[in-house]
Amino acid sequence: MIAFVAVKSLGGYNYVRPDQVIAISGVEGSKCNIYMAGGITVPCSETVKEVVARIEAAMADAAPLETV
Repeated sequence: MIAFVAVKSLGGYNYVRPDQVIAISGVEGSKCNIYMAGGITVPCSETVKEVVARIEAAMADAAPLETV
């Protein structure tokens, strides 16, 4: 099971599924946008490095998909 990752936004927190993240782009020095499957954009008030580190950690902890 893949857990949600909390990312800071201007008004609180957003929770994203790491397996649905397509790209992350930097906006200014301390902000970024997360682009998700389905065309959703999640604005964050954190640096790209912080967000990428948490998403990579969550994906590393995820159980591998079973193949039949």
